[in-house]
Amino acid sequence: MKLVFFDIECSNGYDICSFGYCLVDSNFKLIKKEDIVINPESKINLAPKGKRAKIELAYSQEYFIKQNPFDFYYEKIAKLLTNEKHILFGHSIASDFGFLNHACQRYNLPPLTLKGFDSQKLYHIIYKTDHLESLEKIVEELGIEKQFIYHKSSEDAEAAMLVLKKIMEENDLSLADLKEKYSECIVESNSQQPKKRVSFNEKVDAIRAKYSNLHGKVAFSDGFKQLSAKEQLKLIEKLFQNGYDYTNKIFDCNIFVLDDIKAKRYNYYNYLSSRGRKFETYNFNDFIAKLNKNIIEIENS
Repeated sequence: MKLVFFDIECSNGYDICSFGYCLVDSNFKLIKKEDIVINPESKINLAPKGKRAKIELAYSQEYFIKQNPFDFYYEKIAKLLTNEKHILFGHSIASDFGFLNHACQRYNLPPLTLKGFDSQKLYHIIYKTDHLESLEKIVEELGIEKQFIYHKSSEDAEAAMLVLKKIMEENDLSLADLKEKYSECIVESNSQQPKKRVSFNEKVDAIRAKYSNLHGKVAFSDGFKQLSAKEQLKLIEKLFQNGYDYTNKIFDCNIFVLDDIKAKRYNYYNYLSSRGRKFETYNFNDFIAKLNKNIIEIENS
């Protein structure tokens, strides 16, 4: 019996761009380690627009697009994961199963029926952590000294392997114990797909679609961006309810809402004004009061 630790990275939260694995024997002796780099056929987009990505992949966009797409590697990956003599392990393995489901559906390939053991859940249960920890945090907490290139799939796979080995050593566990005592860590693949990230603009468009006959494009100054996304969307819907349209681009607006924060957006508004561009301007609090009043009047009419 051999153990397969695998990890998947995605270009945008759902399109696979690398599949890495470590194949070891029952004593955790390394047999093979490989990083399969895949053309995701989509752009690298690791954070919502305007936000800074929290992770960095091991390869560049240029390198990814020079590789073969997922369907080229499907048989090799399927043979590895469906081998009856292989036991599958991974950190948050359910997510990786979801990525595989998405890729199989995207390329019209037979879905993979898989079962694996989640080392992240095991750590959470045994060490009674408040929540599921990242692979980096677990490696640090367990005192594993090897340095890894995180978010390189083969490296993450090896890190997950050493994490499980350490947990088993510290708690005197065998492979049989994992199955018998921690069956809740066993995960089966199903038809569940990873959720695609919905951008802020897509959410705005979805709300806008509920309204018609919108006029006057409204843009906000810098303070608006300090609101949470939920608060921004709530305010944008108030615009639509009042018959106004919304734009993030100051150049496209004819109504500009000022606030107390004077930064890039305020400076650009001033620049355009100095060049003769005419805006209808409002103070933020006065404008919100106007919107609320109009909504109340509409509801009472």
